[in-house]
Amino acid sequence: MADVFISYAREDRARAEHVARGLAALGLQAFWDTEIPPGQTWADYIEGKLNQCRAVVVLWSANSTKSQWVREEARMGREKAKLIPVLLDNSQAPFGFGEVQAADLSTWHGDPNHPEWRRFAGAVQSAVGVPAPAAPQPPPQAIQPQAQPQPAAAAAVWTAAPTQAAAPGGGALSPIGYVQKCFRLYADGKGRARRSEYGWLIVATFVIGFVTGVLDATLTGVDPYTGMANGYYLTLIAMLALIAPCVAAASRRAHDIGQSGWLAVLTVVPYIGFLAVLALIFIPGRSGANQYGPDPKA
Repeated sequence: MADVFISYAREDRARAEHVARGLAALGLQAFWDTEIPPGQTWADYIEGKLNQCRAVVVLWSANSTKSQWVREEARMGREKAKLIPVLLDNSQAPFGFGEVQAADLSTWHGDPNHPEWRRFAGAVQSAVGVPAPAAPQPPPQAIQPQAQPQPAAAAAVWTAAPTQAAAPGGGALSPIGYVQKCFRLYADGKGRARRSEYGWLIVATFVIGFVTGVLDATLTGVDPYTGMANGYYLTLIAMLALIAPCVAAASRRAHDIGQSGWLAVLTVVPYIGFLAVLALIFIPGRSGANQYGPDPKA
């Protein structure tokens, strides 16, 4: 039984073999030669291999993002919480796969000490269940015979995520990182989102509304009786643009607590929508994977 299933486009076969050899050097067995034996169908053969492996490595490139077979294998890996994506070039993961954080091996050419390779290898070994490799220790300096070796560097682990380097704290991002993730996914309500992701998006929405309100007051003037702007054109445009990412993030937040994404509709209902927003911000998600994907805090 192979430890790792490698999914790739036929045009990237040489790169796939390169990755497979790198994993083999770590003691991992990779299945990457997807030539179907006579008498078997793609669905039966590939699905069997996907079920047996412990990690599904998908090599995203300009070629593989257009391949329906690679997308299907990536979907199966994501549904089984085994997906570890890799970027071979500057191409972005296809729509719907941006939540899972990816390793950037576009500049990796076989060096086992390459930072991105070490992070990727650590993620794979963690998924397979073997110890992560330690960072190489620097040789003692001739002029400093008492110098102690440096401690081994911990390997970063990928979680289910959008397509950027993993952050410390179980996949936690900065406030700006969470907002960028929501805009990158924009109308994608699939998967799960932790409370911080949705909460910071709501904060950003209020900040944007305040700034556009000030600009509207500057451009259209202020009514002397009400003290409000004469027109809220910029604010209206901004709020319309924010509806999709806010509803999509609310859908992912509902998935995180084990509920249907249709609950996100409540957040745009007049007068009561803010109650649904507060509930999604403060209700903690369920630990572990569920039917909507892996735990975003894993």
